[in-house]
Amino acid sequence: MKRYAIFLLAAAFALAADDVKKEPLDKEYANFEGTWQIVSLEVEGAKMPDGLIKESRLIIKGNEFTMKEKIATYKGTFVIDASKKPKTIDMKFTEGPEKGNTALGIYELDGDDWKLCLAITAKERPTEFAAKPKSGLGLEVLKREKAK
Repeated sequence: MKRYAIFLLAAAFALAADDVKKEPLDKEYANFEGTWQIVSLEVEGAKMPDGLIKESRLIIKGNEFTMKEKIATYKGTFVIDASKKPKTIDMKFTEGPEKGNTALGIYELDGDDWKLCLAITAKERPTEFAAKPKSGLGLEVLKREKAK
């Protein structure tokens, strides 16, 4: 019985040590987990109507995403660099109408609020959170849904 207790204690310390060893990047990815609703979307200076975006959802699990819209579903993976200012994100589409494309972007994540600026037709990564006319950029504001 005593050996069993020591084994459990050793296992608990090993698991705790693994948590400490987790890369800060892993924790940054974990901050994205969940289902996100698009609160606003602006593309090249034009605000998209609420009716067009209100049912859209972005689901994040690990470094994979699924974007569900009225007309299409997109899937892919993303890579972040939280050491950059502003933080960067590369979204690679593996399924859906954008399959094979990679969108370069920047992001700010504050709890359940996520601001994302992505290159849509632009060749370069955005440098600010703006989607001016003829910029080729899209600016999204998302809110994480509460777990049900």
